[in-house]
Amino acid sequence: MAQKYIGQKNIKNQLVFIKSNFAYLPNTIRSLEKQGLSLANSISLEEDARLRLTQIHGEQGMSIKTKIENVLNKNKGYQLLIKISNILSGDEETFDGLPEDMNINDLIYFKYAPITSVDVERSFSMYKNILTDNRRAFKFENIRKYLTIQCNNFNDEYEDDTDEG
Repeated sequence: MAQKYIGQKNIKNQLVFIKSNFAYLPNTIRSLEKQGLSLANSISLEEDARLRLTQIHGEQGMSIKTKIENVLNKNKGYQLLIKISNILSGDEETFDGLPEDMNINDLIYFKYAPITSVDVERSFSMYKNILTDNRRAFKFENIRKYLTIQCNNFNDEYEDDTDEG
């Protein structure tokens, strides 16, 4: 199958198009996957990627622009995170558009809210390790202690990563 596609006449042109327009995406995705990234920084990374995607020329560029705009504009949760980020940074002066039951204290917890599901997937992996078959007698208090240790371990790893770069 690979031989069939490599032998196509326009494969080099397509690869140049992909590399010239999308080479930054893996780094952006890795950045969004890091723990401890502020909501404002996450949204800034996404907005930079969106801007770059919408500046691609030609027919494919128009298709990509339409798709990215449709996906992000339909995502009400993401729109809410943008609004919350703007409030946290002082760029938004009203609470219009926020859920009625959300209060000032709730908004503060969003300062480091992830916009990807990577942290959720990490927590599932951590819980999977906790709830193995050989740990049937784990008491609630011990689970709490174990989770505290795991969370602190993740925080230590994050601090080590930030010290290097």
